[in-house]
Amino acid sequence: MRGAALIVLAWNKWALTRRCLDTLLEGDLQNAQIIVVDNGSDDETTVALDTYSKQVRIVRLPENLGFVRGMNAGIDAAHEDDDVVLLNNDLVIVQRDWLNRLRDAAYSSPENGIVGCRMLGAAPENLLYHLGGFIEPDRLWGQQTESGKQELDVNQFPRTRRVQCIAFALAYIRRDCLQRIGKLDEIFHSYYEDTDYCLRAADSGIASVVAGAVTLRHVQHGSTQDDGGFRERLWKRSHASFAARWQDRLSNAYRGTVLWQGLTRFPHAFAQLTRGLLWRLDARALRMAYSEAAPELLDGEDFRLELAAERSVPAQPEVALICAPGQLLTPARGRFHVALAFSEWQDLPRSWVDHYNRFDLLLVPDAFQAGVFRQAGVTTRMQIVPLGIDREYCHPEVPAQRNPQGRFVFLSVAEDLHRDAPDLVITAFRRSFGPSEPVELVVYVCPGDDESVIRDVLDPLMDAPGEARVRLIAGWGHPAYERAQLYVAADAYASARRGAGWDPFVREAIACGRIVVAPAYGSQDALLRNFGLAVEAHGIARDPAQPGSHWSEPDTASLASRMREAFDDREELRKAASSNASEFASRSNLDLTADCLALELASGSTLRPAAPIIPRHRPGDLDLAGSGQIVVLGMHRSGTSSVGGVLSLLGAWPGPDEILLRGADNPRGHFEHGELHMACVQRLQAAGGDWKQPPSNCPVAAVDAFRQASAAILDTLEPKRPWFIKEPRLCLLARELLPLLTRPVFIHVIRDPSEVADSLRRRDGMLAKEALALWEAYTRSAFAASDGWQRVIVDYNALIRDPSNTTRKLLEELHTLGIRGLRMPTSEAIEAWIEPSGDRIPADDIQLDTSQSALLASINDRSILDGKMAEQ
Repeated sequence: MRGAALIVLAWNKWALTRRCLDTLLEGDLQNAQIIVVDNGSDDETTVALDTYSKQVRIVRLPENLGFVRGMNAGIDAAHEDDDVVLLNNDLVIVQRDWLNRLRDAAYSSPENGIVGCRMLGAAPENLLYHLGGFIEPDRLWGQQTESGKQELDVNQFPRTRRVQCIAFALAYIRRDCLQRIGKLDEIFHSYYEDTDYCLRAADSGIASVVAGAVTLRHVQHGSTQDDGGFRERLWKRSHASFAARWQDRLSNAYRGTVLWQGLTRFPHAFAQLTRGLLWRLDARALRMAYSEAAPELLDGEDFRLELAAERSVPAQPEVALICAPGQLLTPARGRFHVALAFSEWQDLPRSWVDHYNRFDLLLVPDAFQAGVFRQAGVTTRMQIVPLGIDREYCHPEVPAQRNPQGRFVFLSVAEDLHRDAPDLVITAFRRSFGPSEPVELVVYVCPGDDESVIRDVLDPLMDAPGEARVRLIAGWGHPAYERAQLYVAADAYASARRGAGWDPFVREAIACGRIVVAPAYGSQDALLRNFGLAVEAHGIARDPAQPGSHWSEPDTASLASRMREAFDDREELRKAASSNASEFASRSNLDLTADCLALELASGSTLRPAAPIIPRHRPGDLDLAGSGQIVVLGMHRSGTSSVGGVLSLLGAWPGPDEILLRGADNPRGHFEHGELHMACVQRLQAAGGDWKQPPSNCPVAAVDAFRQASAAILDTLEPKRPWFIKEPRLCLLARELLPLLTRPVFIHVIRDPSEVADSLRRRDGMLAKEALALWEAYTRSAFAASDGWQRVIVDYNALIRDPSNTTRKLLEELHTLGIRGLRMPTSEAIEAWIEPSGDRIPADDIQLDTSQSALLASINDRSILDGKMAEQ
């Protein structure tokens, strides 16, 4: 059974190594071995390590061979089938389940070969030093955060996501990645070896990812600080080696230069798009340069933005993209002129129309905006690019200080006095709630041109000191990445916004799982009717700051009523908002916007064609024999017991006979390991479900308990390879076993789903529609779990029609995959277990829906084995 080798590299600085080992040993390290490589230490490390000899394996090197050769020595010492985890000795392990969460990320997709984590610096600063990095070809200064910023930890980037590279202060490397790529390249002594490894892996379709569920501390350069220039010399040498190999390739990977002409501070909507999309487009092979659309001071701590602003720009860059308010009338400077625009009004000034008609392409966020621009007379080619929010920062798990009195808190944000109408929000709040009710309104005034005007209007509306039911937060310019803490500190977001434009505040609040009360007008209409409490308008009003332009006038009574509803129905609405947050963020996020925007920027044919997509890595494609571990997957009533019996006849071991289950529906036996069956049942129960109602989420502690119980069971099978396990619930749980399995082969047992549904109807009284939905859920989950690994399909009906030939074909396929120790039984033995019969007639009253039919078709033509599962 596969485990993990945790390799700690130590060179002097015993206090660091001791701290690393002590915190490491306090964690959950099931199926793991610690290997300490003493890299030629000449201090107390050599002797002190002996006190840990019963807990760790020690590899001693005669001299300091550097990071790369030291880690390679540790990899050589690991068991040949184990995954490896490279660990600096200046790491502090502050999370008990870190290893299991890395395993989850590593096996969540077949191409995820290299996994890093979130890393904090030394306490008490709480700065995030590593979130998954990138290397820019201009100077080859590797950065440890994709966004180019170093920030306080507010639980940003919590998902598992693909990145260009990770820092090998911690790197979980799957064994199949090592088998394909090899060890670290010893042309590097220290530094750049990690980026080089990740780039070489990417060339083979292997992904580097960051597990957002893992956060550790890294006291950087603990072994080489105060070294009289030693570290700098190592860095320069490795930099030169890396540049010779990669600099031209990285530069040539860009498809051309895109000059982003925009704003990074105010107004908020345009600034957010600049800060969130510019670096994402650069990561999509577009060389992003930046030019301000109006004078402003750049954030000197934003490396991505600073790099884009400093880049040389050709006289005619391939694309010019304007992302700025229309009233600036910013001229485009490039071969292909693109504008990203939206209007706050239902009509446009004539100057805007003339301005946007000079562009080659106009991008708008929705159909409402497209109608506004067309009706005003804009004739430029137009495309809708939905604008998303940054789900890496906006989500319900952002840490925030809640109201200490337990009051229900409404938050409102005011950036523009006339557009945002914060005075109407205050009026509606006072109309809705009496002075004794546990409700509070907080109005945050954004820094900017309107800040003092807003304060002048709102100050007289505030409560007297000591009666603060309405509070104003002003004169406070927090970093943009901390804004989500405002939403999460509140219970609901309330807005009286008159404007029709794209409102990031509303969208961010929805993504943070807050109840939202806002006008359903313009670009917010469908959004509020689907995800919030929609405030009605009682008419159209003129914008006093923009003569001739009109927007909505929200109905104060409707706003007051909706705020009252948010409070009265708060428990039900909270649950709905919380459950909607993830779905909304997955459908409306900046990564999807960047994908769409990159396609539109290339539509002018000024950018070079995109590079061919590298086929993703599939561990099953390695030229390695199957280990003899077989996992049978199939829905209940699909014939897995019949296949289990055939495997037993072939010579695969299911475990001791006395522990195998038998039931009234199959007295000859299911060939299911009783202990594994109970582990599966308990795993589903721990998540609040069962086999009929598969849970969608599960506490990580339940996953760990299931994996630990399964590991103990698999250990009892290991001495008798080839062995097999089967349990229908494994369709839902097989992915959680992947870290334990060594080159497994998955056997998918299929049966006509209408027959499965009919059998479940007769045995369990299940409705046909319910049974088919269950078949689809089990089948999709099973094929998703085995995606990329060695697998075969056995058709139950074919087995019933022709037992001997179907068994022979299965044996041949298993032999082809390298499984040894199997033999063909006699036809008499096979037919004694499976009685041949003719074709079965499916129940004619059971009909598959479109999704189920497509899934069945991909199974029947075997395209599903190539990872081409029909979409739901």
